[in-house]
Amino acid sequence: MKLMKAVCLAVWLWTNSALAQTPDMVDIKAYTDYGKDGLFEVLLEFDIKPGWHLFAPYDQEFGAPLVIQWQTPQNALVLEESFSRTKSFNQEGISFDGYEGKAFYKTTIKNIQPTDELLVAISWQGCKDECIRGEKKLRLYPRKTQNFGKILREASSSFLSDDYLPSINLISILLMAFLGGIILNLMPCVLPILSIKIISLANVRKKTRSYEAWFYTLGVVVSMLAVAAVLLILRKTNDAAGWGFQMQSPLFVGIMLAVFVVLALMMLDIINFNYPWLNKLSLLKFKDIKTNAFMSGLLAVLIASPCSAPFMGAAIGYALMAPTYVYFPVFLMLALGYALPFAWLAYHPKMLHRILPKPGKWMNVLKKILSIPIILTCWWLAWILAAQTGLIKNNSPIWEEYSADKVKEALVNKRPVFIDFTARWCITCLVNKKAALQSDTLQALAKEKNIILLRADFTDQDKKIADGLKKYGRASVPLYVYYDGKSNEYLILPQILTPQILEEYLQ
Repeated sequence: MKLMKAVCLAVWLWTNSALAQTPDMVDIKAYTDYGKDGLFEVLLEFDIKPGWHLFAPYDQEFGAPLVIQWQTPQNALVLEESFSRTKSFNQEGISFDGYEGKAFYKTTIKNIQPTDELLVAISWQGCKDECIRGEKKLRLYPRKTQNFGKILREASSSFLSDDYLPSINLISILLMAFLGGIILNLMPCVLPILSIKIISLANVRKKTRSYEAWFYTLGVVVSMLAVAAVLLILRKTNDAAGWGFQMQSPLFVGIMLAVFVVLALMMLDIINFNYPWLNKLSLLKFKDIKTNAFMSGLLAVLIASPCSAPFMGAAIGYALMAPTYVYFPVFLMLALGYALPFAWLAYHPKMLHRILPKPGKWMNVLKKILSIPIILTCWWLAWILAAQTGLIKNNSPIWEEYSADKVKEALVNKRPVFIDFTARWCITCLVNKKAALQSDTLQALAKEKNIILLRADFTDQDKKIADGLKKYGRASVPLYVYYDGKSNEYLILPQILTPQILEEYLQ
């Protein structure tokens, strides 16, 4: 069925692709308002001609989305953007979301001076008897245009807080978040927490297993929702913030490095806190079962935040464009999925006890063995901190620095493009880099097919990379995108890469 649909879609797009001059399918007008506080409000009105449909402002099975791109002064910041509610259409048996009649877009841009000039580039794809693309550029100045208030009142009924969201069932998104949370436990960045939890679960007995399970889950949920709340606040003023945002702060990385150095020394029995004057710091001893479980739950989220798992990236990308009543449930399901495996083991300790012998001297040896992932984490955090402070430079002769303009130029020239959205604090990214992106396979494919390799390094905050992630419906790394050069359509590769996967997608 999917194959037939794909074939019909390909035939329809091929037979209806317009090579002639773009017809008059939509009129676009801009209405603006400017205040002394430097806030510049913009409202775009799309007057779509009868019979034409424009595609929605997000990626679907086919068709190019409506895209708004701003060129602003250096200190300006484009705040939250909203689009009118979309409708569902069916053309030649193909369903898609889009607009007819009238549609609107609005945003507010801060830090605008009265003498500034702003440029907005609008691109879209429309369908009637044929499917064609169009684009328009508008030059705007900080002033209030006539009828701004009137048009805003007319447009307000079409705006919903979730207008920018794809037509995906919310239950499906929540399930994706839950599954992504479970799979997150298998990602490399969770190894340090795995070490700590194995030690604690080895001591779990019937009387304490409920405490271990529930307080660990509570710690995960509290930490996850706290991270989500901070991320939401940051995105209100800086939409470059994404999942793992805290790892972009050298201060946070430095604090995490200090915490893990202490944990490593404790695991190796080099230091302890059995001193009377340190009684107030007894939390660091993790002797109380409830405190131990809760604190390890808190820490589990912080150290796992650099990682992204299958299903998780799409769920978070959806949540970041969703209203608050959808946003927090997605992160709650992610937290519950992440906590589930350890909570289940805590409730069923016999599963672990069948593998491990009874507690005894062997645990001291195991503790030292399990300190290795924590020591490696210390090295990794130190490496990130060195990169953020400029002590380490990363140069690769076959990779170019990412920009949206380079992607457009390559597509115009019919050249394939592979984009690696990555960060030094993303362990999954580092594993993929070592296993696949530095392999002979990729180098051979790039040479054979003349592929342009672009690296988008999100180690530090970078709005152009955040915008790139947003374009592909993501807010986290890793993300791997491939254009074959034959069309403007793209493929998103799996989050775990191997040379075989690269060969399969890039051939």
